Amino acid sequence: MTSSSAPRQNPLEATAALVFATVSILVFIGASIWFWTQAPETVASHFDASGQPDDWSSKAGMMAVLVPLGIGFPLIFSIRWIWEKLPTAIINFPNKDYWLERGEHAYLYDCLMQFLRTLGGSLALLFTTILVMILREGRGASMPTGMSFVPTVFFLVIAGLATWRTYRQLKP
Repeated sequence: MTSSSAPRQNPLEATAALVFATVSILVFIGASIWFWTQAPETVASHFDASGQPDDWSSKAGMMAVLVPLGIGFPLIFSIRWIWEKLPTAIINFPNKDYWLERGEHAYLYDCLMQFLRTLGGSLALLFTTILVMILREGRGASMPTGMSFVPTVFFLVIAGLATWRTYRQLKP
Protein backbone atom coordinates (compact mmCIF):
# COMPACT_ATOMS: atom_id res chain seq x y z
CA MET A 1 0.00 0.00 0.00
CA THR A 2 1.50 3.32 -0.98
CA SER A 3 1.51 6.28 1.33
CA SER A 4 -0.98 8.14 -0.87
CA SER A 5 -3.56 5.37 -0.46
CA ALA A 6 -2.78 4.65 3.18
CA PRO A 7 -5.73 4.94 5.53
CA ARG A 8 -5.86 8.04 7.63
CA GLN A 9 -7.86 8.59 10.71
CA ASN A 10 -10.05 11.65 10.84
CA PRO A 11 -8.12 14.08 13.10
CA LEU A 12 -11.42 15.45 14.42
CA GLU A 13 -12.43 11.98 15.65
CA ALA A 14 -9.07 11.45 17.34
CA THR A 15 -9.29 14.85 19.01
CA ALA A 16 -12.90 14.22 20.03
CA ALA A 17 -11.91 10.98 21.78
CA LEU A 18 -9.14 12.76 23.71
CA VAL A 19 -11.46 15.65 24.62
CA PHE A 20 -14.15 13.17 25.72
CA ALA A 21 -11.68 11.37 28.00
CA THR A 22 -10.35 14.66 29.42
CA VAL A 23 -13.79 16.16 30.05
CA SER A 24 -14.98 12.88 31.59
CA ILE A 25 -12.01 12.88 34.00
CA LEU A 26 -12.78 16.50 34.94
CA VAL A 27 -16.45 15.66 35.51
CA PHE A 28 -15.38 12.76 37.71
CA ILE A 29 -13.01 14.99 39.70
CA GLY A 30 -15.80 17.54 40.18
CA ALA A 31 -18.20 14.81 41.31
CA SER A 32 -15.54 13.46 43.68
CA ILE A 33 -15.10 16.86 45.32
CA TRP A 34 -18.88 17.26 45.57
CA PHE A 35 -19.17 13.75 47.01
CA TRP A 36 -16.46 14.42 49.61
CA THR A 37 -18.15 17.60 50.80
CA GLN A 38 -21.72 16.31 50.76
CA ALA A 39 -21.68 12.60 51.64
CA PRO A 40 -22.13 11.36 55.21
CA GLU A 41 -19.20 9.60 56.87
CA THR A 42 -20.77 6.16 56.26
CA VAL A 43 -22.01 5.42 52.74
CA ALA A 44 -23.37 2.49 50.78
CA SER A 45 -20.50 0.54 49.27
CA HIS A 46 -22.42 -2.19 47.46
CA PHE A 47 -25.83 -2.47 45.85
CA ASP A 48 -27.80 -5.64 45.18
CA ALA A 49 -29.38 -6.55 41.85
CA SER A 50 -32.45 -4.42 42.58
CA GLY A 51 -30.32 -1.35 43.31
CA GLN A 52 -30.72 -1.45 47.09
CA PRO A 53 -27.63 -1.03 49.29
CA ASP A 54 -26.50 -4.19 51.06
CA ASP A 55 -23.09 -3.14 52.42
CA TRP A 56 -21.74 0.06 53.98
CA SER A 57 -18.27 1.56 54.49
CA SER A 58 -16.59 4.86 55.23
CA LYS A 59 -16.68 7.76 52.80
CA ALA A 60 -12.86 7.88 52.86
CA GLY A 61 -12.67 4.16 52.06
CA MET A 62 -14.97 4.59 49.06
CA MET A 63 -12.96 7.54 47.82
CA ALA A 64 -9.72 5.56 48.24
CA VAL A 65 -11.10 2.96 45.83
CA LEU A 66 -13.13 5.01 43.36
CA VAL A 67 -10.83 8.01 42.80
CA PRO A 68 -7.79 6.00 41.62
CA LEU A 69 -10.06 3.94 39.37
CA GLY A 70 -12.07 6.88 38.02
CA ILE A 71 -8.95 8.87 37.17
CA GLY A 72 -6.44 6.06 36.65
CA PHE A 73 -8.17 4.01 33.97
CA PRO A 74 -8.99 6.93 31.66
CA LEU A 75 -5.54 8.43 32.21
CA ILE A 76 -3.68 5.20 31.46
CA PHE A 77 -5.96 4.53 28.50
CA SER A 78 -5.09 7.98 27.10
CA ILE A 79 -1.28 7.82 27.20
CA ARG A 80 -0.18 6.54 23.82
CA TRP A 81 3.47 5.73 24.61
CA ILE A 82 2.35 3.16 27.21
CA TRP A 83 0.53 1.17 24.55
CA GLU A 84 3.20 1.59 21.90
CA LYS A 85 5.84 0.17 24.28
CA LEU A 86 3.85 -3.04 24.75
CA PRO A 87 4.77 -5.95 22.48
CA THR A 88 2.33 -5.96 19.57
CA ALA A 89 1.82 -9.68 20.19
CA ILE A 90 -0.27 -8.94 23.28
CA ILE A 91 -2.47 -6.35 21.57
CA ASN A 92 -5.54 -8.16 20.30
CA PHE A 93 -7.10 -5.96 17.65
CA PRO A 94 -9.00 -6.81 14.47
CA ASN A 95 -6.77 -7.30 11.44
CA LYS A 96 -3.71 -6.16 13.41
CA ASP A 97 -1.30 -8.21 11.27
CA TYR A 98 -2.76 -6.80 8.06
CA TRP A 99 -1.95 -3.23 9.12
CA LEU A 100 1.45 -4.07 10.60
CA GLU A 101 2.54 -5.94 7.45
CA ARG A 102 1.74 -2.85 5.41
CA GLY A 103 3.75 -0.57 7.68
CA GLU A 104 0.66 1.14 9.09
CA HIS A 105 1.80 0.99 12.71
CA ALA A 106 0.74 4.63 13.30
CA TYR A 107 -2.75 4.06 11.89
CA LEU A 108 -3.24 0.95 14.02
CA TYR A 109 -2.25 2.83 17.16
CA ASP A 110 -4.35 5.85 16.18
CA CYS A 111 -7.37 3.53 16.09
CA LEU A 112 -6.33 1.87 19.35
CA MET A 113 -5.99 5.23 21.10
CA GLN A 114 -9.36 6.45 19.85
CA PHE A 115 -10.94 3.25 21.18
CA LEU A 116 -9.14 3.36 24.55
CA ARG A 117 -9.83 7.05 25.12
CA THR A 118 -13.51 6.56 24.39
CA LEU A 119 -13.60 3.57 26.72
CA GLY A 120 -11.65 5.46 29.41
CA GLY A 121 -13.97 8.46 29.22
CA SER A 122 -17.02 6.24 29.53
CA LEU A 123 -15.44 4.50 32.54
CA ALA A 124 -14.90 7.88 34.23
CA LEU A 125 -18.57 8.69 33.63
CA LEU A 126 -19.59 5.28 34.99
CA PHE A 127 -17.62 5.93 38.18
CA THR A 128 -19.22 9.40 38.35
CA THR A 129 -22.69 7.87 38.31
CA ILE A 130 -21.62 5.41 41.00
CA LEU A 131 -20.60 8.34 43.21
CA VAL A 132 -23.94 10.03 42.55
CA MET A 133 -25.87 6.85 43.39
CA ILE A 134 -23.90 6.41 46.62
CA LEU A 135 -24.45 10.04 47.57
CA ARG A 136 -28.19 9.86 46.85
CA GLU A 137 -28.47 6.78 49.04
CA GLY A 138 -26.37 8.41 51.76
CA ARG A 139 -28.72 11.38 51.81
CA GLY A 140 -31.75 9.10 52.11
CA ALA A 141 -32.98 9.33 48.51
CA SER A 142 -32.90 5.72 47.32
CA MET A 143 -32.72 4.89 43.66
CA PRO A 144 -35.87 3.60 41.99
CA THR A 145 -35.72 -0.14 41.33
CA GLY A 146 -33.81 -0.83 38.16
CA MET A 147 -32.29 2.65 37.83
CA SER A 148 -28.90 1.31 38.89
CA PHE A 149 -28.74 -0.49 35.55
CA VAL A 150 -29.02 2.72 33.50
CA PRO A 151 -25.35 3.80 33.94
CA THR A 152 -24.18 0.28 33.17
CA VAL A 153 -26.29 0.14 30.01
CA PHE A 154 -24.99 3.58 29.00
CA PHE A 155 -21.40 2.36 29.48
CA LEU A 156 -22.05 -0.83 27.53
CA VAL A 157 -23.64 1.09 24.64
CA ILE A 158 -20.64 3.45 24.40
CA ALA A 159 -18.20 0.51 24.64
CA GLY A 160 -20.16 -1.40 21.99
CA LEU A 161 -20.25 1.56 19.62
CA ALA A 162 -16.53 2.20 20.13
CA THR A 163 -15.80 -1.47 19.40
CA TRP A 164 -17.97 -1.40 16.26
CA ARG A 165 -16.32 1.83 15.09
CA THR A 166 -12.83 0.41 15.65
CA TYR A 167 -13.70 -2.79 13.81
CA ARG A 168 -14.94 -0.75 10.83
CA GLN A 169 -11.80 1.42 10.85
CA LEU A 170 -9.53 -1.62 10.83
CA LYS A 171 -11.41 -3.62 8.23
CA PRO A 172 -9.03 -4.09 5.27
